[in-house]
Amino acid sequence: MTSEVDPIARAVWARTRLLVWPERYVLASLPASALAEAAAALAGVRGFVALVAERDEVSLTLSAEAWQASAVRARARAQAGPYRAITFDIDIDLAVVGYLAPAAARLALARVSIIPQCAFLKDHLLVREADLAPAVGVLEAFIEECARS
Repeated sequence: MTSEVDPIARAVWARTRLLVWPERYVLASLPASALAEAAAALAGVRGFVALVAERDEVSLTLSAEAWQASAVRARARAQAGPYRAITFDIDIDLAVVGYLAPAAARLALARVSIIPQCAFLKDHLLVREADLAPAVGVLEAFIEECARS
């Protein structure tokens, strides 16, 4: 099944390791006007966090523990979780084409919903806590498949 994967992306996948963050995470939707408060909520927080600001909302991902302690929680329009965060522990050159696509397709076939959260060097996925073991299994099998090819 690796034949449809770009050869460069396949080589990167073959070297990829998974990092599963130990915390449980919340994904929250805040009004766009709450950007400064959302950014302040991240101050001093360790571990995986993500902040996406766009025209219609601010999305905030942080540990459930940090979320519970955060004052910005009162501004949330919606929240979801618990999620678990998986980091693809390899620096991915921004010129690599299609790195995430084969993983997303395989996880979809396994009925695992994902929320991609990408950074400059590494890509990350949020998965429902109940889907963590199947997600890791699918991803590890794909990494092994790429390493053999």
